Order: sequence, then structure tokens, then C-alpha cells
Amino acid sequence: MTDADADRYAHARPLVLAGLAATMVYNVTSAAKEVYAGHVLQTVDPFVLITACFGLVILLFQVIDRAGGGQPSVYTPRVMRALVMVNLTTAGAWLGIYLALRWLEPAVAGGLSGGVGPLAVLAWRRFAGIRTTGIRTTGIRTTLAEAASGAGILAACLLLAWSAAEGQGEVIAATPVETALGLVAATAGGISATLTSVWAKKLSLAGLGPSAIMARRFWLLVGFCGAVAWATGRLAGPMPSVETVAGIGLLGVALPLYALQVGIRYGRIFHVNVIVGLCPLFTLAFQAFSAWNHWSPLTVAGVALLVAAGYLGLMRPRRAGPALAAGDAP
Repeated sequence: MTDADADRYAHARPLVLAGLAATMVYNVTSAAKEVYAGHVLQTVDPFVLITACFGLVILLFQVIDRAGGGQPSVYTPRVMRALVMVNLTTAGAWLGIYLALRWLEPAVAGGLSGGVGPLAVLAWRRFAGIRTTGIRTTGIRTTLAEAASGAGILAACLLLAWSAAEGQGEVIAATPVETALGLVAATAGGISATLTSVWAKKLSLAGLGPSAIMARRFWLLVGFCGAVAWATGRLAGPMPSVETVAGIGLLGVALPLYALQVGIRYGRIFHVNVIVGLCPLFTLAFQAFSAWNHWSPLTVAGVALLVAAGYLGLMRPRRAGPALAAGDAP
């Protein structure tokens, strides 16, 4: 390692650690939101709740972004394409998790959604052979620790799916068809969330800050859910209270997603997704103190395996060679 590489690593390491810490903030606040939203979604339609909560998030970050002057100078055609992809994948991610929370135990929904993230990244590397370095891409190899972590996470996801099919009857009243739909929604949402991380990383490397990205990533989600809620008469059903919308929108969506955007900006995407995969551990903790949800034994086993596999993915040997600055690789 040259002196220049050493200096670059020394400057990058605090940013990487800050990114990992921000991702942990996402875990805690997101887990609390999952337990509470899972309760709310038993009576409030997901499309209505998404429209209200994420509409508030858009307003908040539009104000923050405009107060900061915006960043119109970086809106090149490639950046606009990335913004479109972020909107598409964001819509898939949040529709998936909210539909899953309606039919699955929160820890199962969150575990599957977060667990498939590292698997999707590993598959992305294996079959696409890429590493995010701005607009250009180059090959990158999967380490043994990452491969073992992926195998463990896959086993944990299968165990969580088994929990949903066999062990959650005392937790959530759902038919077999609804349970299957919940599993599909959680998996699709997790894959979409991972793709969101990839495209959000491109936007960060192109010069957009977290507030600018947050102000622009929910347009499609809110527009689509609002249109569905209006066209199908769902707005005539039970509506969430102002306190519920503010709590979920600000503390359960805006704060954790801003923290996650910071994590994406400064951390490797694989590491970010592994830490996000640990979120069910916090969800289980919140469920323990919740009057609405209780532990399912199979879920506890699945989450324990997910946590162990996640930490395995983080315990990787330092490679010899040039150091990478914060955000250089997923």
C-alpha cells in the first residue's frame, strides 16, 4: 500500500464507520415502525397508509431540499434515468413490505425483506460481474465469507418462510393464500429495496445528497398508491389518525430512510444490506414489549440464524492492495 493509499484509507474509514452507524439507526427506527405499522395495517388499507405517510415525507424533504437550494446542476440524462429507476424500485420495495406486514408476523416480513438483500447483491455480482464505481463498472469477486454469509441468510429466509407457513397461526390471522402472498410481497420488496440501494448509490456518486434523493424518490409510490386508493374506493374505509401518519411518516419513514441514505452514501452496498438484514433482531425486541404481536418460536430460530449469517458477512479479512475510499464499492 502506498502512502497515498494509506492516507486515502485513513480519511475514508471514519466515513465508512459513520455509514455503518447510520444504517444501525435505520434498523432501530425501522423495526419500531414495522411492529406499529403491522398493527395499523390490520384495519387501515396499505394503499391509504402509504399515500398519507409518504406524502408527508415528500413534503418534508421538498422543504429541506429547497431550503438547501436544490442541485439542478447535476441533473444529466444519466442522473434522470437513475431517478426513474429509484422511483420504480422504491415503489416496489415499500408496496412489498407494507403488503407483507398486513399478512405476516412483522419479524418474518422484515426478515425476508432484509434477508434477500445480501443474496440479491451476491447474485448481482455473480451474474452481472459488476461493482459500482460511478457510471463505469468493473468485475469484482465474492469472498468466501460473503458466500458463506449468503448461504446462511438463504437458510434463514427459508426457515422464516416455514415459520410463516406453519408457526405463525397464533400471531397473525391469515389464510394460506394470504400467507403465500405475504411471502411473495416480502421477497419482491427486499429485492426491490436492494436495487434501490444500487441506483441510490449512483445518484450519491453523481453528486446528489441524501435530502435531494429523499425529496425525489417517492413520487411514483405516492402517485400510484393514491390513484389506486381513489379509483377503488379505499379512501371510504378506515383512515389513519393524524398522530399515526405523523409517527409512521416522520419517525418510521423519514428518519430511518435518511439514515439509510447516509449509510448507502458512505458504506459498501453489501455491508449495508447485511446490516439491514439484522433488522428483524430489533423487530423481535419490539415485539416482546408489544401488546399486538408476540414471538413465534420458528421466527426466533430464523432470526438467530439470520443474525449469525449477517455477522459472518461482516467478518472478512482485509485485502492487500489499494485502499478503497468510502462508497467506492458496494
